[in-house]
Amino acid sequence: MPRFRSLALIFGFFSFTLFLTHFKLLELPAFWDEAGQFIPQSYDLYSRGLIIPQSTSPNSHPPGLPVILAALWQVAGFSMTITRAAMLLLAAAYFTVSFLFSVQLLRGSHGAPAFLASALLLCNPLLYTQSMMAQLDLPTALFSTLLLLAYTQQRESLSIAAAVLSVAFKETSIVIPMVLAIHAYRQGRIRFAMLLAGLPGLLLANWFGFVALRTGHLFGDSAYTQYNLFYPLHPVRLAYALFRRLSYLAIENFHFIPAAVLLVQWNKIGFAPAWRPLAAAIAAHTLAVSIAGGAVLERYLLPALPLLYTAFAAALSTLRPRPRHIALGVTCAGLFAMLFVNPPWPFPLENNLAMVDLVEIQRNAAGFVEVRFGDHRVTTAWPMTDALRKPVLGYVEKPIKNLRAIDDFSLVRLQSLDWQSGDVLILYSRSWSPAVWPFIRDLQRRFLHAPEDATQRDIPDLPKLKSFVGYTQRGLWVEILVVP
Repeated sequence: MPRFRSLALIFGFFSFTLFLTHFKLLELPAFWDEAGQFIPQSYDLYSRGLIIPQSTSPNSHPPGLPVILAALWQVAGFSMTITRAAMLLLAAAYFTVSFLFSVQLLRGSHGAPAFLASALLLCNPLLYTQSMMAQLDLPTALFSTLLLLAYTQQRESLSIAAAVLSVAFKETSIVIPMVLAIHAYRQGRIRFAMLLAGLPGLLLANWFGFVALRTGHLFGDSAYTQYNLFYPLHPVRLAYALFRRLSYLAIENFHFIPAAVLLVQWNKIGFAPAWRPLAAAIAAHTLAVSIAGGAVLERYLLPALPLLYTAFAAALSTLRPRPRHIALGVTCAGLFAMLFVNPPWPFPLENNLAMVDLVEIQRNAAGFVEVRFGDHRVTTAWPMTDALRKPVLGYVEKPIKNLRAIDDFSLVRLQSLDWQSGDVLILYSRSWSPAVWPFIRDLQRRFLHAPEDATQRDIPDLPKLKSFVGYTQRGLWVEILVVP
């Protein structure tokens, strides 16, 4: 009972903190991959009983998240508020397990370094946004971290259950139990190793077989397979992905401060042997999500953060109180500041509050077009197309029926379209690409096939279209143009 009470208090603290810091965003419409994949897939299961979605492209991801959301909506009804509240509770569980994981690894360390690790996690801007988003990576990270904790405690049944649950949300998480199973096998724990690797593998094999039977493709869609398995293997793209992983984990968001302390104090920390299989598993996971996955997104690294921040906390705990407090305070302040400040290089908008900025101006634009131009032909690109087609995403009350979808906003593409009187174009910023790093944009266009979308400066080069109304928020913008 005392242990249960302690767990309840820890979970309650993280739940209260997350709801307190997110309550104004609970009604936020779906963003990017939420709108394009996860909400429609879950809604197909909820409304039509379809485990393989029809309103969006099928893919290889196991249906853990759709099953949870569809079951929740059956009880509480569908709404983005209910959805975001459920994800916040999963996030609270992730923070709770991460804290227990830090406590386990840092036993015997000076002071209370597990609290340092939790402070870093709570200040992380990526975790702030991902905590409320209906995506796969945070639930996967929850059960992957539970697996690492249970493995460290040598709780075999819990380790196996956590491994299966992590894979039930995302297939790439199988790398972590595979590495741990190899370590357990070398220790002579053969039965445990076979179950730890075999049961998640069996789950994936059955799921892939079912997907192949229903869709004709092993991973659901040929374009999805090409983009996620073959496209990343280009040497330049692979090097770029690995650089991004290293940069995020060791440099960005003021990570360079605790990372430097970790390197300098390495010999004083005294990492126990229990760290080695965990570090190997996380390193293998980081490599796997760099090799497999066309989109180089930092949210794929969520399973790595508890171990990374625990190592940072171990390093900081070796310092004297004054430098330790300064290093922790500056790092936390930097992490918190990056929630609001966009970096001076391209980055995924979901990494901080830029995703809220884009969603809010898109919601304003969608609502305006629905009222003012609902019977006109509207041209725009994804994900705005889904926002206008699907009221469940939270942007419009009724779908825009006469919608023309285009692949990109390149100036050549826009100039080649047939524009008729009364046509409407919703042009908007789909990425953050500051002008101070032109060589990065050139690299992305050449090797990552990033489109060179038109900007507000290019509107005069669209003579048939006239700007009608625009919305801007912290560097992101939407322009509604019409043909008079």
